[in-house]
Amino acid sequence: MAGDDDRRRLVKTRGEFHMNIRSLAASLLLCLSAQGALGQQTPAPSYRIVPVERQAADLTVTLAATVTPFKTVQLTAQMPGRVKQITGREGDHFEQGAVLVTLDDSALLARREAALAARESALVAIQNAQAQYQREIYSPRSDAVRSAPGGFGFPGMMDQMFGVPMQDALGLRDHDAERYTDIVDVQTRLAQAQNSLRQAEANIREIDARLRDTLSVAPFTGVIDKVYVEEGDTVQPGQPLVDFSQEGRFKVEADLPVHLVRHLRPGQTLPVKLDNKGAAIPAQVYRIHPTADQRRHTIHVELTLPEGVAATAGQYAEIEVADRTASATPQLSIPASAVIRKSGMPLVFSVDPQGIVRLRVVRLGDDLGNGRVAVLSGVREGDRIIDAPPPGLKAGQSISEPRPDAGAPEIATPSQEG
Repeated sequence: MAGDDDRRRLVKTRGEFHMNIRSLAASLLLCLSAQGALGQQTPAPSYRIVPVERQAADLTVTLAATVTPFKTVQLTAQMPGRVKQITGREGDHFEQGAVLVTLDDSALLARREAALAARESALVAIQNAQAQYQREIYSPRSDAVRSAPGGFGFPGMMDQMFGVPMQDALGLRDHDAERYTDIVDVQTRLAQAQNSLRQAEANIREIDARLRDTLSVAPFTGVIDKVYVEEGDTVQPGQPLVDFSQEGRFKVEADLPVHLVRHLRPGQTLPVKLDNKGAAIPAQVYRIHPTADQRRHTIHVELTLPEGVAATAGQYAEIEVADRTASATPQLSIPASAVIRKSGMPLVFSVDPQGIVRLRVVRLGDDLGNGRVAVLSGVREGDRIIDAPPPGLKAGQSISEPRPDAGAPEIATPSQEG
């Protein structure tokens, strides 16, 4: 009995083992089948094929321009004198209010001392005139007793008491008129002293202004462009001393034909290229002069460059302006995203009628906007090119024939042949 039970257990164990093996094999086959199905369902990469089209664009005119500082000023001598000190030379940086050139001011300082003395004299004269005026008010000279020799002044007193009234009565003397003229006399002296004070103060202010003119001060923060004089030189009014310009900010100046300026407005952005042949820099129209040059029939236009642009005052620049008055021939255009570059050359992938991918070298023109660029050579109108080609796409690769909807770009997939 015990042997039969052992045999039954062994048979049962072998059966369970074989069932587990079959289950594991079925699971493995199921996984392999699922992976195969997923591999078949993975979509093949697709390509967006667009045609080469003609697009009308404004004719762009390139004009020469010059880079200048945003602010520049020429400091000139305001009075004759000798150059006493020059603080800096070309390229030196100065903050606003710094003294650049100093003229000799010895003669002006002497004149200022004389004017100060005249003012002190005028103040003393005013003080004396005010005292005389107060005396005339409270002790008139017309009422004073005339002094006479002897008699302890009694003859004068008697004359004042009886002689003066008698002279007024007989019309020989006018006491009121004498008092009026005495008051006017002291008032006149007071007014003359006050006028002398004002004249002295005006002379001081004039001399102070001339002293300020001996100093050439930086009107803003910037650098010295050019120095015209040396220390010890004698200058005359109007003679240039230094050229001073703002540092770090530049503008572009150009003379444009009248018909090109009609479509420009302050604040409008134009592309500007500096002589380093780099990318175009967006510059904003800052000022359009109201009148045209009578000889060249051009209008002066100023554009501001963005801050931080590496530029130098006086360097050459080019401004691109659209000529909307001219009729431009439509140009071949393609999406800018279709262009790839290898070794600096612009290339595009085209698709021939047999569905074979070809690599073409193109010559690009101006940017037409809306993500499109002009093509000067390398393709023809109606050619099909691949937009935004993915990495790994190679010339000679075959793609399947597309079936686009009407008005939609063609979508192609790699051919399964070979």
